[in-house]
Amino acid sequence: MPSFCFSQDKVTDSTKQADEVTPFRKGRWLTGLTGSIGSGSFENTKTDNKSISNWYRIEIGTGKFLIDRLNIGLSANMERSNLENEDSENTSETFFIGPKGTYFLSPSNVGSVFFSLSPGYALYRETIGNLVADTYIENVNGGGGFGFLSTFGFSYVIQDRVSFDLGLNYNIYWLDLKQETNIDNNTKQVTYELSNLSFSFGFKILLDTKPL
Repeated sequence: MPSFCFSQDKVTDSTKQADEVTPFRKGRWLTGLTGSIGSGSFENTKTDNKSISNWYRIEIGTGKFLIDRLNIGLSANMERSNLENEDSENTSETFFIGPKGTYFLSPSNVGSVFFSLSPGYALYRETIGNLVADTYIENVNGGGGFGFLSTFGFSYVIQDRVSFDLGLNYNIYWLDLKQETNIDNNTKQVTYELSNLSFSFGFKILLDTKPL
């Protein structure tokens, strides 16, 4: 009986060398989505005043490893918060875009502690509404400025392709805003310095320069 032998080419990652174990290696791309979300309610039992707050942040980013464990790319994120009670409401939105650098400290194949820095441009809008003596007064602050975002966290890698990130974020913005009110047509320029601290989580994909 004749016998036949079939061979199959094995597709390998062109960025991986025999002596390398880190998934964060030179030539690969890191792309993904991270975010934060928060919600709460508060009640003053003496005044019977209740308030509700909601907050979320979404970030999309991509970058390439120029050397092992050093990723340089671009990120964009949006934040939105809302705080309201019986007499007032405060809503703010921030959009940020800028370059981002991330460094992974460990060469381990299961993941690494990392830190990232991202300077860039921010757009901000805030609406503050209050009910005063049966009259609704609304103030609107809008404008832009410089922002600086930083993250310290841990990235856990699954099968050399997917990373799950947990991070502690500190963001600060310096903004020049135009302030308007619905009571009159007067406007004025104000300067804001805003900062916040938050936790984030998300998934990212590690891609070869020649994706499988």
